[in-house]
Amino acid sequence: MLNLWLTIKDFIKGMIMGAVNVFPISSGTVSLILGVFERFINSIKSLNHKNFKYLRDGDFSEFARRTDIKFLFTLVLGILVGMVLTAIFVKKTLNSYEVYTWSFFIGLIIASVIYVMKRIDKLSIKNIALLLAGFAISFLLSIKSNPYSNDSFFYLFLCGVVGATGMVVPGISGSHMMLLMGNYELIVTEAIPAMTKASTFLHGARILLPFVLGAIVSIVSFSYLLSWLMHHFRNETLSALAGFMLGSLPVVYPWKTPTADMMDYVFHLPPWNRELLISVIMIALGALSVYLLELMAKHTERKEAERLMKIL
Repeated sequence: MLNLWLTIKDFIKGMIMGAVNVFPISSGTVSLILGVFERFINSIKSLNHKNFKYLRDGDFSEFARRTDIKFLFTLVLGILVGMVLTAIFVKKTLNSYEVYTWSFFIGLIIASVIYVMKRIDKLSIKNIALLLAGFAISFLLSIKSNPYSNDSFFYLFLCGVVGATGMVVPGISGSHMMLLMGNYELIVTEAIPAMTKASTFLHGARILLPFVLGAIVSIVSFSYLLSWLMHHFRNETLSALAGFMLGSLPVVYPWKTPTADMMDYVFHLPPWNRELLISVIMIALGALSVYLLELMAKHTERKEAERLMKIL
């Protein structure tokens, strides 16, 4: 009975991670708050050739023990369910409240950038240069119009590689990267909801298959790369990522229209009306969401530190 309850808890935690992953906010941060980040990363890193030999030899119990496969399967299943349910919700809100939804995303992104920058130990000239370089590259890409999403196999695979980083990098959002790459709506509000209907299942599967393959490659390989980068170049990595995130704000700025040649955007100031007031409130709510998550993460880390001190 206890094992069943623990499995249900892991599934619910996965659902929360999946739900958050649909928004431009880091599911890696949420996994820290939920207390599963380290176990999630370690279980992914355990999927290597040394442990797969037990599977080849038919020793399933040893393979399961060494890879923590039951936990990983339960968490991933919860992530998928959470993503599907939340994607359906986001599709409806974008259709009915587009300006307010994008405004909420603006708040999420700004607060996430602040969160990442606060984790930089020392803002040196080199780190500032990397931040500005990341901002410039991202900004130049963001101000270009991209009205047509790219559903080619290779590009969707690349989206999966980039998007999955948010699951293993606290503070970085995979959905944020999808916005910048122009495939957020194709994947989140079109493909994922399409999987829930028999008539559109194949259409959704065609889009999600290369994306999921890229995500698997990214999570398995990036868990090692992340460990190396964060160990040797932590401040530099966070600086570049913060700049990259900040520069993508034009993507979610709602008051813009594509030019006639569909190559650039024309940005306008929002009109002073009731819509603007509600949009400002939504920006504040988005920022507040990240701030509350940060407080919860600090509380979780403090509790974990206290627990380790008692053990020692």
